[in-house]
Amino acid sequence: MRTSPRRTRPSTHVTPAVLTALALLAPVALTACSEATAGGATDDGATEVTIGYFPNITHATAIVAEQEGFFDDRLGEVDAAPTYAQFNSGTDAYQAVQDGSLDMSFIGPGPALSAFVQGPDSVRVVSGAASGGAALVVREGIESLEDLRGERVATPSLGNTQDVAARAYFADQGFETDLEGGGDLTIVPTDNPVTVTEFRDGNLAGAWVPEPWASILVSEGATTLVEESEVWPQTDGRFVTTHLLVNADFLDEHADLVRAVLEATVAANAFIADNSDTARDEVGARVTELTDAPLDADVLAEAWDNLTFTNDPIAASLEEDATDAAGVELLDGLEDAPPLTELYDLTLLNEVLAEAGLEEVEVP
Repeated sequence: MRTSPRRTRPSTHVTPAVLTALALLAPVALTACSEATAGGATDDGATEVTIGYFPNITHATAIVAEQEGFFDDRLGEVDAAPTYAQFNSGTDAYQAVQDGSLDMSFIGPGPALSAFVQGPDSVRVVSGAASGGAALVVREGIESLEDLRGERVATPSLGNTQDVAARAYFADQGFETDLEGGGDLTIVPTDNPVTVTEFRDGNLAGAWVPEPWASILVSEGATTLVEESEVWPQTDGRFVTTHLLVNADFLDEHADLVRAVLEATVAANAFIADNSDTARDEVGARVTELTDAPLDADVLAEAWDNLTFTNDPIAASLEEDATDAAGVELLDGLEDAPPLTELYDLTLLNEVLAEAGLEEVEVP
């Protein structure tokens, strides 16, 4: 049985109080990888542009742009070349972008929010990448939210994107919860791989998790009770999962390089739209290569179909993320921060989209 959408909350601003609770508000990557350094040049004198991404299917835009050579081609046209760094921590990625040791990174909404709150002038979101791909999945016999009273429900981590979404949704549906696991149901922040084990062992009634973990749990016998897209009526079911965060100084000083990167990401999203199966398999192979953790083909296909790859960063959903976090006591002091609209600079993206004959995205 599906449940009703959450209420639309008024828009708001964000403050540094978010940092501790929301430091890892990103889809969890499958492995840890390298540190990054920015700047420098290749042996032939080309400027190096360091691009971070997570080895996860939610970062398919970056992976396709890398594997199909779009980054190489577009940056080569302005005498530059890409280098790559993979992360499994949103905190590590946003701090590297913030301090300039990484030029840019594909990243989830929470780390971008944290970076902006720490230093409003240090980072900018310049494009979207992925939307969707999260759900509340439950064990056999759970047919409604009421069946979850007194039960245990996992989220990836305290203050994580899905943790905030779950707490806000349950509150809107009349459930009381707290950050210590009390209330009408127990929300248990749990690493995603551990959640799978706990689900198998019968220790969880459900989990609010991102892809591919939702599809992995479904393959283990779970059913989907709530698709997170259903609780975003104010954005027509769309919510940001991954977007592109750029060091603000790099953007100011190297607009031509950022523009070339955006030409590559727009090309990658077009390739995904036109060659979905090929792109899916390419991304799955790259993730397996980087993590040594292959996904079952059926699980990969199911997870892929639950994601939308988009140039639009869906700014309105980040505003709602902040509001939700405040509403469940993971964020306070909102009135002291700049408006979130200042996080976005979509000028170059819209120039690239216009030249490609594509619809421009709304500037917040």
